[in-house]
Amino acid sequence: MKLLHIKVSPNLTGSASRIVASHLLAKLQQRYPALTETVLDLAQQPLPHLDALTVSAFLTKPELRTEAQLKAAALSEQLVDQLLAHDTLLISSPMWNLGLPSVLKAWFDHITRAGRTFAFTAEGEKVGLVSNKQVLVVMANGTPLLGRPTEADDQFTPYMTTALRYIGITDVRFIRVDGTHHPQTRAAAVPEALAAIDFLQL
Repeated sequence: MKLLHIKVSPNLTGSASRIVASHLLAKLQQRYPALTETVLDLAQQPLPHLDALTVSAFLTKPELRTEAQLKAAALSEQLVDQLLAHDTLLISSPMWNLGLPSVLKAWFDHITRAGRTFAFTAEGEKVGLVSNKQVLVVMANGTPLLGRPTEADDQFTPYMTTALRYIGITDVRFIRVDGTHHPQTRAAAVPEALAAIDFLQL
């Protein structure tokens, strides 16, 4: 197994998503002794958001790009190559303000590329080009949402599911660390997520 581990939380030592993802990684290493891990830590190496030059490079055929466009698109090309070179993704992230931290959204913006990770059919429909990959998402949120009237406020999960399907990835599993800051749930949030991992069929 070649695993790409995308870490998002800026809390490098006490992050619930990092703690739970580390436990999940250990379980995967037990299950797959030959597992190799590549770490992309977006908190320590944040990606630049797309600018006009980079977008213009995306919209220009590679052989027609200027030197400036080639340079602007180089990071995106590397990130796409990295994605395609791995068969499993482990994404560990907090949910901020009901959605994705901007550094994780920036990663999606760099790897969602026409001609590389999705294409158009003759009828104009989009089809994903990234196949045979599994994604494990460890998502931590401060306010408990599961099974509550506010569960629909979660914009992280549907975005992740849709954005990954957009490029062709449909095997997506979520491990939730629910209610890490709420006084009634914070003590149990991480232990319950760790226990849930122990029962996962990996």
